Amino acid sequence: MNPSSRAYENLPIPECPRTVAEIHLSALRQNYRALCGLLQGKTEPIAVVKADAYGHGTAACAKALFGEGCRRFAVSCLEEGIALRKAVGNGAQILILGYTDPGAAPLLAGFDLSQALLSPEYAQTLCRAAKAAGLCLRVQYALDTGMNRIGFLARNEAETEKTVAHILRFCKEPSFRSEGLFTHFACANDPRDPRTGLQSARFAAVRERLSANGVQLFCHICNSAGTILRPQDHFDGVRLGIALWGVLPTAGENLSLRPVMRLCTRVVHLHRVAAGDRIGYGGAFRAARDSKIATLPVGYADGWLRACRSATITIQTKNGPVRAPLVGRICMDQCMADVTGYEVAIGDRVVLFGETPGELSALADRAGTIPYELLCLISSRVPRVFQE
Repeated sequence: MNPSSRAYENLPIPECPRTVAEIHLSALRQNYRALCGLLQGKTEPIAVVKADAYGHGTAACAKALFGEGCRRFAVSCLEEGIALRKAVGNGAQILILGYTDPGAAPLLAGFDLSQALLSPEYAQTLCRAAKAAGLCLRVQYALDTGMNRIGFLARNEAETEKTVAHILRFCKEPSFRSEGLFTHFACANDPRDPRTGLQSARFAAVRERLSANGVQLFCHICNSAGTILRPQDHFDGVRLGIALWGVLPTAGENLSLRPVMRLCTRVVHLHRVAAGDRIGYGGAFRAARDSKIATLPVGYADGWLRACRSATITIQTKNGPVRAPLVGRICMDQCMADVTGYEVAIGDRVVLFGETPGELSALADRAGTIPYELLCLISSRVPRVFQE
């Protein structure tokens, strides 16, 4: 064929991706139901689907949760809020937890998004922008009760008094529809840490003073760990984050959650090395024996971190699953595993994580990080394959 011919453009692309992230929506639905079973009274779940639903794919996951009855969602930024609104339609309430440029007030209103107010100064600027555009914006008040990240200050009596005064004033603004009040626990995954109880008390103090002045807001304070460990703090809503995706945020809890993401690749090359041979960049691994090495087409450009070096992966062989250690340094696009003694073949499926509960947390510990990061870093070149 003439190399300049364009006939090849009509040829189908083979459906055999090198590496995929399988997203098991049935597991997501099961996790959501299990977590909802913990809720007290009329507490409503808020599904946190920021960062592309922690790397799982916002549109499909949000639709699955919406189908389970979830009507409250939280995202990080305006772009995520708009994408989510397009995915789930008008039946959901969507809270932006982070900063939005006040100049984007028309977009907040147009897509019916609720904006977190990060400080009195930010609230004032956003209010002016809304007023100038003739808009009324949905807003929720973030409190800083000790995380020291964002929020109206409420870390002591003097700050609480000023914050209550600010919120009462903004609640009277016709350009704001004041809907909620929230804070974020810094250490809820450690039941022994006294800061969580202190943050809860500070939040309750603001809530009670607002209520005494006739202001009732939708209050939420718990993240996944708080939801599981602190039923006394469920208030009107809880924010379900990492637990939705099958990761327990705190050890030792008897709650059956299933991994939602399974990161899979396949064996694409097999070769032999002699005892003493070095493998990979820098020759960081030396074979202690004559060995059979499998090459896998996944690396740190896919989000499979270099820090996962020496992890153990599962290979589905014709004789059943086998566990094999990674050897050498993880490359940008490939890594190697020692499969000596196993009948491994080119094309065999490999599961990097997500086959069993707790597997991702153990891998994160090995890599010196947290499960959140391993999930969120799975790159966009890894297709998400959704399974019911």
